[in-house]
Amino acid sequence: MGNGRKQTALWLVFVEGAALSLGIYLLLTVLLSALVVKAVLPEEGSFPAVAASCCLASFAGAMLSVRRSSWGSLASAMVSAAGFLLAVVAVALLCWQQITWLGRGGVLLLCGAGGGLLAGLLGGRRRKRKRRPVRRGRKA
Repeated sequence: MGNGRKQTALWLVFVEGAALSLGIYLLLTVLLSALVVKAVLPEEGSFPAVAASCCLASFAGAMLSVRRSSWGSLASAMVSAAGFLLAVVAVALLCWQQITWLGRGGVLLLCGAGGGLLAGLLGGRRRKRKRRPVRRGRKA
């Protein structure tokens, strides 16, 4: 007796948001590295571009979670961004044994959290339209 759509588990919504963020971040990182190798993007501008791509990826995944979650917009966006950042930190710790949290590592975390926060603030839930009763004119 439903509307024909399956209800997705809440935890799966956040996993999908984090996975979308990771995919976008990976694609943007590959694109930026190709631009640096081809000398289109200078080496000094590579870190700001990576930070912006981290923010953009976190924003996209968090917006997906905001649209599909039953929680509030800010809470669901921040949970999705936290999942994305947790995965980024896990990969960083596996590849490098130490991370400079007060240097560029912390900036990337702040950019990812900022993308999630921005999605939470901008991605309000869609409101359903109220059905108005149809008024019929008098018959003469």
